[in-house]
Amino acid sequence: MALCLWWPGFELELERVRTPQLVDQPLALPTPGDRRRIEMGCALAASFGVEPGMIVSQAVALCPALVLCEPDPDFHDAARDRILGILRLWSPVVEGSSDRGRLFVGVDGLERLYGPPARQIETLRARLETLSPWLASSVRVGYAPGKFAAWVAARSAKPAGSASSGRPGAAVCVAPADLAAFLARQPVDVLPVSPRTVKRLRRLGVGRLGRLVRMPEPALVSQFGADGRRALAWARGERIDRVRPEAPARPIRVALDFPSPIGQLELLHAALDRLIERALEHPRRRGKSVRGLRVSASLEGGGSWSIRAIAREPTSEPERLGVFLRSRIALDRPRRAVETLRLELFRFGPASAQAGLFDPREGAPHVPSGHWRRGTASFCRRSGARRACCGFGSAAPRLYRVLELEPESRLPERRHALMELA
Repeated sequence: MALCLWWPGFELELERVRTPQLVDQPLALPTPGDRRRIEMGCALAASFGVEPGMIVSQAVALCPALVLCEPDPDFHDAARDRILGILRLWSPVVEGSSDRGRLFVGVDGLERLYGPPARQIETLRARLETLSPWLASSVRVGYAPGKFAAWVAARSAKPAGSASSGRPGAAVCVAPADLAAFLARQPVDVLPVSPRTVKRLRRLGVGRLGRLVRMPEPALVSQFGADGRRALAWARGERIDRVRPEAPARPIRVALDFPSPIGQLELLHAALDRLIERALEHPRRRGKSVRGLRVSASLEGGGSWSIRAIAREPTSEPERLGVFLRSRIALDRPRRAVETLRLELFRFGPASAQAGLFDPREGAPHVPSGHWRRGTASFCRRSGARRACCGFGSAAPRLYRVLELEPESRLPERRHALMELA
C-alpha cells in the first residue's frame, strides 16, 4: 500500500504564502533561459486561456493581469526538503518524484502504530500542520495499492475548500478489492505514458480506463508497442509499483560570497573553477568520482537560480567538470547579478580509471596532500605518457587525450577534441 501527497501548483502556492498580496492574482511560473515559456499556471490563469508551453508574450496578451513569478529553485527545494523531513519521521519509506509537490509514502505495517487509513491520514495532517497550516489544508491525499493508484486517488480527491468535500483537502482511500472498479472510472490522461499515446487513444474513442481494459492486448501492443502493454497493466490494476525508500542525501556543498554582485560570465567561470577545486578536496569525495552536480546562486534583488547536470561519464578531473558546467551555464545563465555562488556534488561514482593509469603522485614533485593544482596534474600526465612510450623505441606511437567540449552539441565535431600528451 502507498500514500500519495499532492500539492497542485506547489511552487505558485508557495509564492502566495510568501507574498500575501498575490492571493487573488493570476500567477504563472516561466521557464528559465532566453526563450521563456509558461511552465506552470494557476487555476485563475488557466481560466483566461493560459496553458503550459505557451510563450510568455502570448500568455500576457490573454491575461494582462498575469503575474510572472521568477523561478526561485532554492526556496522551493528548501520547502520540499522540510516536508520530506516530516514524512521520514512518520514513515521510514519515503520517495520523491520529479514534481516537487508530489511525494509518496510506504504505509505497509503502519496500522499497528497509527490505526486504520483514515486515522493515519489525520495523524499525518497534524504533523504537517506543525510545519505550516497551509500544507495541511491544501494537500490532496490518495491511499491505494501501489504508487500509480495512490497518485490517481490523490488526483481524484476534492480540492481544498470544496463544498462537497466536507473538510479541506479530502482524501480518497481505495481498498485492494475496489482497485479495478476505481481505475475503470478514470480518464486515460492519468496513464504515465507519452502524450502522443494518450492522444491516439482518445482518437480511437478510448476516454476511460474501463474502455481500455476491454481492448485485446495483442491489438494494443501492435499499435502502441511497450506503451500499450504497460498502459493495459496499469488500467487493470495488475502493475503495483512499490514505494522505494530514498536515503537522505549527503551532498558536498561549497559556497562563495562576493563583496559586490557580479554579472560578468568570465568572473562567474573563474569563481566556479575555485568552487570545483574546493569541492574535490573535501574528505568525503576522496576515492570517488563525480557524476551529479548542481550550481545555484542568490541573485541581486532577491530570487535564486540553479542548474542541475548529470555527467555521462563520472570523472574527478577539475578541467572536465569545469568545461561541462560552463557548457550548461551557456544554455541557461543567471538573469541578474550573482551575490552568492554555490556548488553541490550530490551523485558519485567509482574512482576514475584515468587517475589510476597516470598516478599523480608518481614521478611528480612533492606537493602537500590536498593541494594539487592543474600544473602538477599536467606534469604527471606528460611524464606518464613518456614512460609509456619508452618501450616502443623509435616506433613510439603518439598518445592523445579525449577532451570533452560540448557534449550536448548537435555537431559531432564540437563534442570532443583530441589533445596530444607531449
